[in-house]
Amino acid sequence: MRIVGFVPSKLNSERLPRKNVRMLGNVPLINYVIRTLNKVELIDDIIIFASEPSIVEYIGKGLKYTFIERPAYLDTNEAKVQDFVREFLKREKAEIIVLLHVTSPFIKPETVLECLKNVISGKNDSAFAAQEVRKFAWYQGSPLNYSLEKPIPRTQDMEPILFEQSGLYIFRREVFETKAQRIGSNPFIKLVNAFEGHDIDTLEDFQIAELILEKQLVR
Repeated sequence: MRIVGFVPSKLNSERLPRKNVRMLGNVPLINYVIRTLNKVELIDDIIIFASEPSIVEYIGKGLKYTFIERPAYLDTNEAKVQDFVREFLKREKAEIIVLLHVTSPFIKPETVLECLKNVISGKNDSAFAAQEVRKFAWYQGSPLNYSLEKPIPRTQDMEPILFEQSGLYIFRREVFETKAQRIGSNPFIKLVNAFEGHDIDTLEDFQIAELILEKQLVR
């Protein structure tokens, strides 16, 4: 069974220019997830999937990975997640894909391994990281997890809402080939805290990541 780490990347980003190679701590951001995947022994190869070969210049020496050049259209704002996964699977025959986005630098190797073992065992067809939130939530103009007709609950008594962390997804090849999704019908959900699950989209997110490192809130 072939298992690959899948790291889609690009040099430029709309909301935060050159985000993936921006210095976080003392290294470009892309290095964090490659380091993480290098520590997961069950992964056979780590694929950097980008349209610009020059991105490898930002990856530290000693890290194991393979670069595969992807079509430039995947760098456009019109490209969807399904597009780059589909293009990747045309070039890679792995049975299990470990998708880890560059924007989630603090996901732990132990988290990846736990998710991966559940998929390898056949217990689950996919896995993803999630964050649990107990707050008063609204959706389309109405309360989502509490009622305005009942006494206001304490937040600790509310039913939690799970949000996909959006950085880590592990799935069997057939899950995507049959559903065009990263999540199958029987996923394993790994809860992570706000620090490990921190995802970087904006400059503010990046500044928070710098504070997380500075305060040593992740290991």
